[in-house]
Amino acid sequence: MTQNTTLPNVATQGLLILIVPPDLEETLVDVLLQQTAISGFTTSNVSGHGSSHGEGTVKLSIVEQVTGRQQRVQFMMHAALGDLQNLVASFKARFKNTDIHYILMPIAEMPM
Repeated sequence: MTQNTTLPNVATQGLLILIVPPDLEETLVDVLLQQTAISGFTTSNVSGHGSSHGEGTVKLSIVEQVTGRQQRVQFMMHAALGDLQNLVASFKARFKNTDIHYILMPIAEMPM
């Protein structure tokens, strides 16, 4: 006998991770707090590593090159995937050339 266990429809949920320069943190907090489709989000101070950031458009300073890191702020949030796609589209238009890196992925499973 097989048991059909149906998971809640989490396929329509997505996870958005934004990695931004520290000088954009307060602006993005304000923008995200105004989003009705997002019930909340988290932020963390993180370090970016490499010789350049954001598709090679932002070069690291000499100090950043020596230390091998660049300060960034990471935002994480989940919501309906379509709402997050719309949010990313608006960020692309509003924050063009501001060195925002993002990752948007569907959520396979999450606790209820």
